[in-house]
Amino acid sequence: MNLQNLRIFLKVAELEHVTRAAEELHLSQPAVTKTIHSLEQEVHLKLIERQGRRIALTNAGRVLKEYAQQLFSLEREMEDALKELRDVEGGEVRLAFNRTAGVYLLPLVVSRFRARYPQVTLHISILNSPEIVQALLNWQLDFGLVESDTSICPPELQVEMATSDELILVVAPTHKWSKLQVLPVTALNQGELILREEESVIRGMIEQELERHGVQIHSLFTLTDNEAVKQMVMSGVGAAIISAFSVQRELMRGELVHVPVSNLNLRPQLCLMRRADRRLSPAAQAFCAVLSPILEHGLEAIRASTFEGGR
Repeated sequence: MNLQNLRIFLKVAELEHVTRAAEELHLSQPAVTKTIHSLEQEVHLKLIERQGRRIALTNAGRVLKEYAQQLFSLEREMEDALKELRDVEGGEVRLAFNRTAGVYLLPLVVSRFRARYPQVTLHISILNSPEIVQALLNWQLDFGLVESDTSICPPELQVEMATSDELILVVAPTHKWSKLQVLPVTALNQGELILREEESVIRGMIEQELERHGVQIHSLFTLTDNEAVKQMVMSGVGAAIISAFSVQRELMRGELVHVPVSNLNLRPQLCLMRRADRRLSPAAQAFCAVLSPILEHGLEAIRASTFEGGR
């Protein structure tokens, strides 16, 4: 099978669109269409079906896509291994962090890694946790940091290291709860909470924990972005239960106040996952070595970095 034809098919399969694939590959649409037809004739199976302007993969197309992803992942691994033999300080790392860790933890890791390994190329994506898991299963990443229960890790993946975040209640200094030593958990049904959208993993975790205490949430309103939630709270509009990683700077500056909540235990796990059957390159191993102590110390590492940055 011609690997260039397979590469063109994979781009079409990933984008589910012939025209867009042609644009990204700098080829004409007829050339891409002809390549797909050629592959179909070669394997004696229909690979795609047109659905309006888009395409859908047949079962054979999905099977070929999966094997193509594995094949080209192995090709990249081979190229990285050969490159590292020429230049041990070089290489590439493909990684993804979930949105909270990507905004508040990743910059610290990248800063330290770049100081030690300036020649390594990093390809970084900020995705939600299910997207990271799928990208790992599709051979698109070396590793990813996800918010997940380690007990439900897919069998193809393994957990390299893990730490815990903490979800805490924060309010503005002017809020009516700001001077409380402890807030009764039952007070969270007063319609003061600004929440993430219903599809949010964090929101689901909050609702499940409050349900355990017999508390039903009546939200003030919902937002789809952690930074928007934080800014709204800082402006004095309501309260929020939010990642402790995300508010260290504001807590140190006194722009937000942490209000302890009785009997509330919200500690989502952050797990570094990778494929169990994929060899990590020296560059990827070096990145993990930089990441490991930061994950181990979690909030303390972020607090220290925040303090140094604020001096």
